[in-house]
Amino acid sequence: MTVDPACWSWPVRPVAELVDCALGGILAGLSPFARELILEGRNDGLMAIEQWQQQRCAVCGIHQLGQLVLDHDHITALVRGYLCRSCNVREAHTFGPFELYRQRNPATILGVTTVYESILGTARPATPVDPDLWHKNPAAGIGL
Repeated sequence: MTVDPACWSWPVRPVAELVDCALGGILAGLSPFARELILEGRNDGLMAIEQWQQQRCAVCGIHQLGQLVLDHDHITALVRGYLCRSCNVREAHTFGPFELYRQRNPATILGVTTVYESILGTARPATPVDPDLWHKNPAAGIGL
């Protein structure tokens, strides 16, 4: 029996509400223009994920104050959520709750599409693999 990722059991709140909560409630009652000024330069999707996860690993659910790492999809370069180091290492090589997490992670649950950024810069989606590589083999037709 496969265990569901912990984040599947957390109550979902709207992204705008999560962002407002993360900012201490300062957005309530402001005009859209004022909200835009406050949020300018901030990644509201990432703030919403942080607020929603509350320092809990999205897979195992354990509180890891200051120890979570930001997980992202290496193909799309989109952020998925925060994982503890143990789950982050196992995520790419394991099925069960990790496979389920990849299908429905905090970002997809909240409807957030944020591109991963690190100290090395913004991640870019991987180049799609050509499914017909064998037929386009450079050695094709030379007698190999």
